[in-house]
Amino acid sequence: MEKVNVIVNIASIKKAYRDKWGEDIPFDLSDQDWCKNYLAEENKKRTTADNAVMRKRNKYRFYNNSLWSGDPVKFTFADWDVHKQPDVDLARHTGNKAYILAKGIAEKPINVLMLGNPGTGKTSLAVAMMHRLQEEFDMTTMLVSTDSMSRMFSHMYDSPDAAKTKYQMKLLVKAMIEVDVLVLDDFGTEGGMRGAIREVRKDMQERLYDVADARFGKKSTIVTSNNTTAELSQMYNAKLLSRLITRNDDHKITFDGMEDVRASMI
Repeated sequence: MEKVNVIVNIASIKKAYRDKWGEDIPFDLSDQDWCKNYLAEENKKRTTADNAVMRKRNKYRFYNNSLWSGDPVKFTFADWDVHKQPDVDLARHTGNKAYILAKGIAEKPINVLMLGNPGTGKTSLAVAMMHRLQEEFDMTTMLVSTDSMSRMFSHMYDSPDAAKTKYQMKLLVKAMIEVDVLVLDDFGTEGGMRGAIREVRKDMQERLYDVADARFGKKSTIVTSNNTTAELSQMYNAKLLSRLITRNDDHKITFDGMEDVRASMI
């Protein structure tokens, strides 16, 4: 009797499949070993697809939690117009070096330093590197404006929403530690512009040290700054800078000789 029920169930399944898809079911349901293998393979495909979806969501979750100084910047290497600079060869060399360093980051954890005057394209190229690392190498990226981060620290004590800001800071620092590639944008602005340098507040230095120490040798960090390394040393503790600012010239991009493109748009 039990065998008859199995046959009836198989027949019902075959009919339901034919009614839905308009064709016979493509395997023998009576072959239990084959069915087990088929279901295991289908489950593997589904799990792989689900993991890919989760990875994609996770990738953009970090990026979407970036802390910008203004509106988010959208920029790719295709947008790098060398003809906006008077020295086209220099602009091309600068863009190419950023492009190559992005691939270097995909191969192993390194820190990159981008130094130069405001408006010369540091943030744009850093964002282009982020875009390439996301799309070509499936890495998570996020950008944090240290000037905006500094303002958050002020709001943690001088704002009606202090408790909320403290919680947001906790989440931000956690993400900064976990993300594959972190961009610290306009690093040093929080310590003053040239000629008016001051030491950065202690609590911010401590949190940035936590981030830099956790990432050192394990994950890549890109630093853009309008300040010189000598000025940065007046703002920040040497232990932090030693974990954050690369001494490898191959990992540095200087924007000397580049003009302020942003000012020309005003």
